[in-house]
Amino acid sequence: MKTILGLSRHRFRVLIWFLIFAGLLPQCGAQSTLNLEEAINRALESRAILRAEAERVSIAQGFEKQSRRIANPTFQFENQNLRPGQNYSVDVDTYAYLTQPLDILGKRKQRIAVASQGVVSSQAGYDLVRRQIVEAVKHAYWDARGAQELREVLKATVGNFQGIVDYHSAQFNVGAIPEQDLLRIRLESERLQIDASLAAIDATRTRVELQKQMGQTEFPELILSEPLDSNGSAITPLDIQRVLERRVEVRVAKAALEDAQAKAKFEDVSARPDLSIVYGYKRTELVDTNTGTNTALAGVQITLPITDRNQGNRAAAVAEVHRQEQLLIQAESEVRADYFGAVQEYDLRRRGVIELLQPLREHGANISEIAQQAYQQGGTDLLRLLDAQRARLDAEVAWVKGMVQYQQSVVSLQAAEGVSQ
Repeated sequence: MKTILGLSRHRFRVLIWFLIFAGLLPQCGAQSTLNLEEAINRALESRAILRAEAERVSIAQGFEKQSRRIANPTFQFENQNLRPGQNYSVDVDTYAYLTQPLDILGKRKQRIAVASQGVVSSQAGYDLVRRQIVEAVKHAYWDARGAQELREVLKATVGNFQGIVDYHSAQFNVGAIPEQDLLRIRLESERLQIDASLAAIDATRTRVELQKQMGQTEFPELILSEPLDSNGSAITPLDIQRVLERRVEVRVAKAALEDAQAKAKFEDVSARPDLSIVYGYKRTELVDTNTGTNTALAGVQITLPITDRNQGNRAAAVAEVHRQEQLLIQAESEVRADYFGAVQEYDLRRRGVIELLQPLREHGANISEIAQQAYQQGGTDLLRLLDAQRARLDAEVAWVKGMVQYQQSVVSLQAAEGVSQ
């Protein structure tokens, strides 16, 4: 019996090593996969807010088209000298004439300029929303990708650790190990199950958030296939002036300023008189005769800006220009701070990946290997081996979280540089 128990214990030492570290390998079933580019494309196709912004561009284009239309003429028909008992065809004077407003004092030109600037502003707004969607999808993708990795690591670890629990239960039943060792093993198993359950909840939550950012209305299971450790080449920081030129927020602020300036000019020209020409027909009945004369009618109509020179609207428009100037300064200041902060975070995260996270994984593996060898030679007990395994598992979890944070810093830096996708 001792020989059999000794032989099974030796085999178990090898088996436990295999089961524990096999649990660190993620295992996924046959499900639909999704990489980062596909997630972004689906979001750009599905998000209703982006389609709504596209309609804003169409609305602005419609206003711009309408601003180019020439004002319609007005037709006026009237009779004069109407009195009771008159013969309409003989005693009544008749007028019929057209009045055509003229946009020759700069109003039409400036109206078109305002509408054209509205198209530019709405297009900049569309580009900003598009960039925000892309950035949000990237952040959500890496959150979900990291949560998926942790879920699979812990799920596989729990499944394989159950074999260790079963083995020690059998050993306890034949009196080969004390109850304390069995309780310690079960406690470790329960701790892993709790961690795995929390990881599964977090993976579901982050996956649903990703699908929400993608504009999906259904939320099936997905396998996010983007490599978590895709470091890529180091990103070289850009000159700040180039960043300011590329950032959509600055372009939106500049478009708003130019729009305000165009409206201020329009309010200035709106103070100018309105000019119209009048042309028509007049039939006048001659006194003491049964005949009349047909004559042409021509004239000019002009408003007199005496009491109303559009002072209030002009003052408000100038104030709006000053406000947009300050908002542009604020936007550029925020872009500068955002960019330099993103560069510093990216540098720290990248150094952390190279100098800390990768060595941490290696050290965790080395500690586990040393503990395994000592356990096989009888130089340490099972609890020390489990502690070493926990240290390696903690190192794996730290690596996953660190890689997610690194990928998030890449997304933030690309957004700060004005990368559209």
